[in-house]
Amino acid sequence: MRWYIVENKRMTETKTLEGHNEFLEMSGERVSGIVNYGVQGGKLILTRDIVFPNFRIQPNNTHGSYCIRGITLPDFLGVETFDKAQISGILTFYSHTEEVIIKRSFYPSTTLSCFYEDIEITAKTSDITLSYEKIKRLETRLGCEGYIYVERVADKKPSVVKSGSAFRVIFTYRAYFANQSPPFEADALEKRVARVEELISQCDLTTGDDVIDTEFAFAKIRAGESIFRTKKGLVHCPGGYSYYAAVWCNDQLEYAAPWFAFTGDKKAMEASENAFRWYEPYMNDEYRCIPSSVIAEGLDYWTAAGDRGDTAMYLFGLSRYLLTTGKAPDAGQEKALEWCVEYIKLKTMDDGAVYSDSDELEGRISSGVNLSTTSLAFGGLELVSILWKKYGKEELCRKATDLREHIYKAFEEHFAAEVKGYNTYAYHKGCNDIRAWNCLPIYMGVFDRAEDTLASIEDTLWNDYSCRTTEGEKTMWDRSALYFLAALFRSGKAEKAFSMLKKYSEKRLLGERVPYPVEAYPEGNMRHLSAESALYCRVITDGLLNIVFDGNNISYRENVPFILGGVSLKNIFINGEYRDIEIKA
Repeated sequence: MRWYIVENKRMTETKTLEGHNEFLEMSGERVSGIVNYGVQGGKLILTRDIVFPNFRIQPNNTHGSYCIRGITLPDFLGVETFDKAQISGILTFYSHTEEVIIKRSFYPSTTLSCFYEDIEITAKTSDITLSYEKIKRLETRLGCEGYIYVERVADKKPSVVKSGSAFRVIFTYRAYFANQSPPFEADALEKRVARVEELISQCDLTTGDDVIDTEFAFAKIRAGESIFRTKKGLVHCPGGYSYYAAVWCNDQLEYAAPWFAFTGDKKAMEASENAFRWYEPYMNDEYRCIPSSVIAEGLDYWTAAGDRGDTAMYLFGLSRYLLTTGKAPDAGQEKALEWCVEYIKLKTMDDGAVYSDSDELEGRISSGVNLSTTSLAFGGLELVSILWKKYGKEELCRKATDLREHIYKAFEEHFAAEVKGYNTYAYHKGCNDIRAWNCLPIYMGVFDRAEDTLASIEDTLWNDYSCRTTEGEKTMWDRSALYFLAALFRSGKAEKAFSMLKKYSEKRLLGERVPYPVEAYPEGNMRHLSAESALYCRVITDGLLNIVFDGNNISYRENVPFILGGVSLKNIFINGEYRDIEIKA
């Protein structure tokens, strides 16, 4: 492996980047910085791409966040020889020249449209005279609400660094409108460190395996940092250059909100509730499908893929969120839940399958009436029936339960099939390929065909410690790999699931593309979209610990592999309070 763990749950390091290039994203409420880094011939090479989600450019669509790419810092120190790099919620490089030793750290502001490059320079044996511009206008760009200035500003004037002494200068990359004052904050590094520590402290996992524990801690950082302040409040967003100030029914509602409920994090919970709220105006009397995404700070929508099963995703995510937090649905949420159930009822066919135009892959691969939408509807109806029973809404509970029982028939009557010799599912009628999302019924508690279904995915699609979506397709998707691992745990195959999770985690944390779960590759260039990190965390809560809901409370089933001996998850938020979970194998 290229990287190694320096401090469990806190820091990884490498001294071997020669010939290697990659990039890391770090986010705050009003900025996301992507640092591209590599080493060629011993020389450290860095460029900076910065996204400002609140500064919208035309066309103000899904990709309308202002991004400035390829920023370089003038070579005022000379050619830097790479020594090592560290990741700890802050990206730090150590390098040297003949004259100086350099420590360079990158991190975002937690609240402002600022990204920082923090450089400490130590002179070796002679005095060094530094030379750089204290303030530099990098770009003036016309945005939707006015001209945008992007500047690089140093917090100190150039100086002479005496032999043996150190000099620290912080370069701020900032954006602001022409009629505004430039943003400024004190103690930006301390605020970033405090936020990272806050995220790591939530749901504090100890398995005795440093790789799993550290990847879990890092995934908490990536999931929790990617929350942006918009005109309509905080929302969680995927990131990855393209996806900011917007929400999706899969990424934010199905994937991230159920995880954030366990953290009790105030920002994450506000962001989750806003994401659900953004969809409420789209729930109409004629039961037309809701859009797949609400974009541009909540002021527009994207729905080119039609109905992807978004209502089922919404029902599943909101019901899970409310059951975990112990919150009663407010008036808007209650109406939304009822609307979702009725919508699913109208889309349910005689054999129980739930109609949708496509699935979350938006037509990349054949879908039609598919197993994903039906599985999410089945799981969501179970959760909402528990929720309604909890609050004494017996008639609504019966409606959801009856519909769920009808949909259950579909797993055998509509989807059951022998595919390539496996007693599994046809993802849709006429599909004779093994599909990764065939694991979703198992995740939702349907185990009738679990043995062959899981074996078919492992044998056919599991590759390079991730999961291809379907036979004949080269693109790998971590989101399907993570659902598959959770399904393995839920089916009782704890030893196998843990072994595969360990290998996956090693590759993501310590391998060639680090340190978080990725979206897709070769599509997407292995971006660290943040909802995949939330899904990684749920492999632990939903899979390893198998936290489930019954009619009265939240419970967990012991799925701990014998190799661990035990697992603890401290400071987890359940039913309105923090508690600790301790399990012995």
